[in-house]
Amino acid sequence: MHVVARKLTALHPVSLHVVFAVLLAVAAVFGRHTHLESSSLALVWPAAGISFLWGLWASRTRQDLALALAATLPIVASVNLATGLSPTLALTVAFGSMVQTGVAARLFRRLVPSLTVQSVGDYLRLGTVALVACSVGALFIVVGSALEGATEPVAAFIPWLVRHSVSLTALGSLGIVLAAGIRARAEGEAHSPVAGARRAEYAVLVLVSVVLYVATFGSATALPVAYATIPVHMWAGLRLRAGWAMLHGLVSGAFLVFFTLAGLGPFQELGPGTAAYVAQSFMFIAFSLSAILALSMDERRRLIARLYRATDEAKAAADLRDLVIDRMNDGVLVAGPDHRLIFQNEASERWLGPDTARPGEVWRRDYEVTTPAGEPLAPADNPLTLALEGTVTERMDLDLTHRTGAVTHLSVDAVPLPGERGAVVVMRNVTGERVYQRDLGRFASVVAHDLLTPLTVFDGWLELLEDPDLSPAEQRASIERLQQASLRMRTLIRNLLAYSLAKEERLTASRIDVGRVAEGIIDLRTALPGTQLPDVRFTVDASDPVYADERLFLQLMENLVGNAMKYGRTDGTGEVTVATTVEASTGRTLVHVRDNGIGVPAGDLERVFEEFHRSENGLVQASGTGLGLAICRRIAEAHGGSISVRNLAEGGAEFTIGLPGMPDQLPEGIPLVGAEHVPRVSAP
Repeated sequence: MHVVARKLTALHPVSLHVVFAVLLAVAAVFGRHTHLESSSLALVWPAAGISFLWGLWASRTRQDLALALAATLPIVASVNLATGLSPTLALTVAFGSMVQTGVAARLFRRLVPSLTVQSVGDYLRLGTVALVACSVGALFIVVGSALEGATEPVAAFIPWLVRHSVSLTALGSLGIVLAAGIRARAEGEAHSPVAGARRAEYAVLVLVSVVLYVATFGSATALPVAYATIPVHMWAGLRLRAGWAMLHGLVSGAFLVFFTLAGLGPFQELGPGTAAYVAQSFMFIAFSLSAILALSMDERRRLIARLYRATDEAKAAADLRDLVIDRMNDGVLVAGPDHRLIFQNEASERWLGPDTARPGEVWRRDYEVTTPAGEPLAPADNPLTLALEGTVTERMDLDLTHRTGAVTHLSVDAVPLPGERGAVVVMRNVTGERVYQRDLGRFASVVAHDLLTPLTVFDGWLELLEDPDLSPAEQRASIERLQQASLRMRTLIRNLLAYSLAKEERLTASRIDVGRVAEGIIDLRTALPGTQLPDVRFTVDASDPVYADERLFLQLMENLVGNAMKYGRTDGTGEVTVATTVEASTGRTLVHVRDNGIGVPAGDLERVFEEFHRSENGLVQASGTGLGLAICRRIAEAHGGSISVRNLAEGGAEFTIGLPGMPDQLPEGIPLVGAEHVPRVSAP
């Protein structure tokens, strides 16, 4: 069916003109042979419908419309002449058909721009077009009858109007609906298959229609029982699609014409003229009944389908909205005017607590709400309460202290819903920002102090060096102190740069000999003048390589070895060990840096890697910014690794860094450069 539809729609315009011309000729011949024996009045005139469809299709361009109208004139005139009409009537009928077609095509295109018959309104507009256009065409038969010397030429007006209007409306609507179906199939639109039960129903409908029409219109007795066929037209209109219902009405009308021409049925005792009018009227009423019911049902089906589509689209949009809101980083909650919760997303439930409220429940506080200054928030100042009263709240900072002691810092916006239907509260978790601001302030004070201290030393010793009476020994001591101050400032600035770059830089990995790197750091630190570091015994047992960014790994080891020296024993018995092992479960290389110094307080084991954090015992022994171990953590995590610390039973601390020990353990996006992969050989 789809292939046939595509072939029909692919026909060349010239071929379609030929097809319409042949159909018009056949329809005209058929119409001329459907009059009663004692009357020249035709029961039907299908040529009017075919000519309208031809003109409607051709009206897409002026050239095609002109060709269609020009071809209509000789075809209709020739058929009329060949079937016994006088030349005058044949020509006037042909001219009337041509003008009627042009008027109908243009008027329908204006009234129904979609050029479809999909609703009862479209069908009624087509009927109006038929009455107007056929009234114009009927004027020509009046003129022709007058030229022929008819005593009552106006009497020809009504037969023309009835025959042509019925044909144009019935065949026109059927042709438009069928053409739309052909186009839909050619474009590949899906059509639901007909169920077996529905097929059986259609077969019964056809059988009942045949039986009723034969019994009603095939009877030799003129019984007034034509109304008995109306139920089958209602059945067809309610159960069939518009095209099939119209086809059913048209075929039923063919039965009526056949039996009426044979002198059978309920109209046989009427006069010829009256019989023609009554037969056409009944046929048109039955056809229109089926068409209107079917079009109404089709429109209802389309509306239901659109409703289902709109419902599905609305549900999909709502699901997408809920998904987006649920996955938002901000917390969102909606409450009704009675403070009952309507909706809240995962973030809101996570921050406020899962037991705070469920949809439909009144809000319950499982936390204490305070201002950033620590003052309890009055109920009247609650953002939700204010929004329910019509007041918009923007960026109100609140602190939530839960029963567990955890504190959540929020920035809250609240707006009322239109129509006093409740309020929407949007919360942004600024806990990280608050911590960052606090640490940044602390860091600023540390940096200011640590930078000002060496600068003060610079000023003092430089002023001292200006003394011309200063001895050479005192000059050397002053220069040494200036070097120490300079080293401290360089270390601070280098740590700041390393911290900012440790995570953001693009990494490139290579195979690194951990032992060689550790020995280089130890040699450099022990040989550096002016460091005033205590004597330390170093042990390096690191035969397992790592795959990492060479510069960042060097920074990592410098920080760890430097910390082990700074916070080790100061009495000359300090020990620092750098060793490597292989983690059995993952194959990663574990780098261990141990010392026998002051260790890490138990309460700081989890916080020692935080930015700007320094343990109390470390503050006494050595100065620093609290960035060294934070830099180590960033470097380890940037390589997909980890870092941890534990206190040793014999005293001191051990830092363990897990890094890729094989190239395939590197995170995606870190390319391997330099030395090729060397397989690790482990002892059995």
